[in-house]
Amino acid sequence: MKSRLCMIAVAASLIGSTAGAQSLKLKQLFAADRTKVAEEAKEASDACGTPISFQMNYATYSGALDDVNNQSPWAYAANVSDALKRVCSSDDGKAAVREKIRTVTVSHGDQESMSLSNGTFAYAVPYSGHSPASIVRWLENNL
Repeated sequence: MKSRLCMIAVAASLIGSTAGAQSLKLKQLFAADRTKVAEEAKEASDACGTPISFQMNYATYSGALDDVNNQSPWAYAANVSDALKRVCSSDDGKAAVREKIRTVTVSHGDQESMSLSNGTFAYAVPYSGHSPASIVRWLENNL
């Protein structure tokens, strides 16, 4: 169990690495996010009965400090985690997630979009944010 949590935390932090000139404030924000993203990944993995790594594309969140909703990027990962927990509340949902999702990637986008390819569920979300409900609907229609 400990090794699984460590694996999830490592995956969350590796993708979260960003290159280039980032302000100290953004670096601090993203560092704090990594712990919360790992917690969200563990909750989703436990609910679905399968390891699911969460990867944040922090390079796309350069405007996070200007987020009108005043949310850190991890909050958007929490939407995916909450949606997965809802889908996995049924045996059929749990089986579908186990079969089709291994990784979740979350990035900032101009509009909300979702895709699933080769075991990776990709979620792009604008700073205006969205609720887990749209993710639940998408997953239920596409798993």
